[in-house]
Amino acid sequence: MIRHAGFFLALALGQATETPVQVVVMDPLALPLSCSCVESVGQRRYDQLAAHLEQTTGRRFKLTFEESLDLALRRIRSKPDFIIGKNAMVRFDAGRLKVPVTPLADLTDRNGLTTQRGVFLVRTGDPAERLTDLSGRDVMLGPAEEAETHQAARATLQQARLAKPAKLDTAGAIDSGVLALSDGEVAAAVVPDYLPPLLVGCGKVEPGAVRVLATTPPVPGVRLFRTGTTDDVLAKRVAAEVIALAKRKDLLAALESANGFVKPPGQAAAWVDWRGPGRLGQASSLPKKLPEALRKIWSAKLTGPAVAGPAATATHVIIPDKNEDATRDLFRCLDAADGSEVWRLDYAAAGDMDYSNSPRATPVVHDGLVYLHGALGDLHCVRLDTGAVVWRTNYYRDHGAKRLTWGSSSPPLIVDDMLIINPGARDASVVALDRKTGRLIWKTPGHAAAYSAFVVGELGGRRQLIGYDSASLGGWDPATGGRLWEHVPRKGSDFNVTTPLIHAGQLLLATENNATRLHGFLPDGKIDPKPVLANNSLAPDTCSPVIVGDRVFATAYGEMYCLDLKDGMKTVWVAEGDMFYDHSNMIGGNGRVLVWTNSGDLLLLDAAANEYKPLSRLRPFGTESADSMSHPAIVGNRLYLRGPNELACFGLGGDN
Repeated sequence: MIRHAGFFLALALGQATETPVQVVVMDPLALPLSCSCVESVGQRRYDQLAAHLEQTTGRRFKLTFEESLDLALRRIRSKPDFIIGKNAMVRFDAGRLKVPVTPLADLTDRNGLTTQRGVFLVRTGDPAERLTDLSGRDVMLGPAEEAETHQAARATLQQARLAKPAKLDTAGAIDSGVLALSDGEVAAAVVPDYLPPLLVGCGKVEPGAVRVLATTPPVPGVRLFRTGTTDDVLAKRVAAEVIALAKRKDLLAALESANGFVKPPGQAAAWVDWRGPGRLGQASSLPKKLPEALRKIWSAKLTGPAVAGPAATATHVIIPDKNEDATRDLFRCLDAADGSEVWRLDYAAAGDMDYSNSPRATPVVHDGLVYLHGALGDLHCVRLDTGAVVWRTNYYRDHGAKRLTWGSSSPPLIVDDMLIINPGARDASVVALDRKTGRLIWKTPGHAAAYSAFVVGELGGRRQLIGYDSASLGGWDPATGGRLWEHVPRKGSDFNVTTPLIHAGQLLLATENNATRLHGFLPDGKIDPKPVLANNSLAPDTCSPVIVGDRVFATAYGEMYCLDLKDGMKTVWVAEGDMFYDHSNMIGGNGRVLVWTNSGDLLLLDAAANEYKPLSRLRPFGTESADSMSHPAIVGNRLYLRGPNELACFGLGGDN
């Protein structure tokens, strides 16, 4: 017992002398940094989070609350291990002070959002009714390090196309603008969306003295960052602990959060939707160069044509397939480690159509469930771990739609806890289902379905679903299904195969009859039918474009194009080649463009180059044509490609 007591005493002494984990808190809604005039707003108790982490990790956590990283470093006189604060502010200060930071988790607000917005405030009696009414007037933006009140506000004003540019000034603090507004020094001020109630509660602004004229697009909000000095084991442990807070109601209340911390976009190491995260065709891990020859890590035999692409996580790969006589749909879940089959969904699906009757849609993986969509309209929700069917439906049998000539192609879209599908029936053109049960939430009448994927985003100050039907492009209210607007392009409808691309609050469209156009949005959330920019040369029938930097890339009818958004969307270069005649898929990121052609050519391009000069051109499956319309998937340093009768996992270099 004496020896044991001595051991515990030594352990306690060791813990007492151990260097504490330094955490800098820059969140303006943290209790020591905010005004506590409004009950339960701006009083985040990070001390309770620290106490929880101390209990679960066995380490001591020391919190330092400051509005800037400069002041915090002066106080602690060392580099912090973690920083909690608004994404833009942390990155701004860390960049100046050369402190490397990496996001580990995003904090959700009371509404479950991980983003923040800026709001344009005007005095209540001001005649302005929309942003265009600020033409030529004085507007005070937020500090330069405030993304939602500065950069996003500038972009919003540019997109509003004021008759005369507003006279812009920059505030020195987040509340300076509204004080200048109250004093009549400016016509409008941009502040964070959470600030007005606090200013009223603290008596800095009279109740009803100001009103919101418009909002900016959302930007990343409060994040937990690790720094370059953080121990890897501790960083992983802390990230896991804060993400697990969703089950702790007491800590959620203390942090004024709906769901606690969640993994930031792009940090989940997964390709779980059509064209990857956000359906943007982007992969941040795209390498600057490819090895001279790709190393094949594993290969899995398939029996159907290469139409649909895989979805992949760090542990699972789901690939749609068809049996050899084309009478049954097969969805195979493979082990990401070695390609062995984990489970299979197999059901009858016979019927003739062009380009085979094999599934076209990329599987969608979300929160432990997988949504599998066949060309004949079958939709299954299954468990990711076992493949057990949770619920199922059929677009044609259950929703009264007519089968499409080239098969049902649009992958379902996750929006909150809804699954958006487009059967294309007269009274159920677009439908929202409960993603967990398949229960109907709403349906809206309209046109027959098209082949393109739907997307969701904030456009014209309104969150909306964007997608094609057989007759037009449209926007829908995700809450009710109500159609917000309809746009029929100048040359009429297209086959509508390519995916609309949301970019900087605008919408890029590229189709075979109407070519490539960039559209802005009106303050009421409707599309401006007159394009902001247009290029009449790039007119893809099936290739969805990607944007890297300020350039647009896509292929069409034997040519690949590079367009410059900064120069009126003019053509920078065009390359002719047999490999570009059929369908191509492309992924952008890290200043590069990866192109996978139907013929089996894999190209890596420098997005900034002013001529077509591939950095790499490989044939991963040898000289044989791949005959693959299947979209690649990238997870970390692994590339998944579908070739003749196989799905192959290739290493892109680094740790595979």
